[in-house]
Amino acid sequence: MSVYRRDVIEAEGGSVMRVMEGHNGYFLASITANDARKKGQTVHSDPLPDESSHAVVCGPKSEATRRWFARQAQWVIAPSNGSPGR
Repeated sequence: MSVYRRDVIEAEGGSVMRVMEGHNGYFLASITANDARKKGQTVHSDPLPDESSHAVVCGPKSEATRRWFARQAQWVIAPSNGSPGR
C-alpha cells in the first residue's frame, strides 16, 4: 500500500496538499503507522524522485484488515455531498 509520511512533509516545511498535485477530484484520508503495525504491517520509506515522503505499508491485507483500516482512517480532504468518490 502506497502512503505519504506527514512527518516528512511537515519537517520539510510542506503541506499535505502537495501529494494531491495531479489528482484533481480525489480525496485524501490518513491512518497512523501505529494503526498499520497493529495489523501486522511494516512501514518502509520509499522516496520517489519527486516526493520524498513516499512510503509503503507491507504485509498481507485481508478483507477484514482493509475494512479495519477504512474504519480507522481520518479524512484529510473529505468528499462533499454529491461528490463522486474515487
